[in-house]
Amino acid sequence: MTTATSGPPVSGFIESEFNPLVHEVAHRCLLEHPGDGARTALVLGSTIGDSTTTDLASTLLIGGQVSNPLLFMQATSNAILGFLSKEFGITGPLVSLSAMTDLGSALLDTADLLLDDEELDRVLVVGVELTGNDRTAAACLELGLERPGEDFAVALLVDRDTPPRQPGGHDLRRLAERPTP
Repeated sequence: MTTATSGPPVSGFIESEFNPLVHEVAHRCLLEHPGDGARTALVLGSTIGDSTTTDLASTLLIGGQVSNPLLFMQATSNAILGFLSKEFGITGPLVSLSAMTDLGSALLDTADLLLDDEELDRVLVVGVELTGNDRTAAACLELGLERPGEDFAVALLVDRDTPPRQPGGHDLRRLAERPTP
């Protein structure tokens, strides 16, 4: 299990901490636990997503300004998963998801489903949230969500030997406390 509140820049990703955070925790976790990329899946989850990129792109659009094409490329969280899969030779499934409540459980449930595939041995689960800005705060308020207090990411590898978990109640901070294989 690996956590981070910041990460170094990642080539091809600009303006936002979202992708560097994902890369930082995934990179460290995969280096600490090397394995067969063909038998590895990646699952990334976030409630709000890359709010920095979304906000910047929409602000530029509304202002009639041309945005950097990299913003379009990185606007979907699948972009960083593709980057990681190339870097680590991962050819298993890549999944991005969002959950309004209990993101940690949604990530772990997805990992469990993926591990039903006998061609997979492990799933790298990554959860990430950004504090965002006033627009993010307004969206969280509208949706009845608590705004994240800081930028934060967690990654852990789940495999067939990972101990069973109690159902429900796995927010990202609690996900970081989960025993690792």
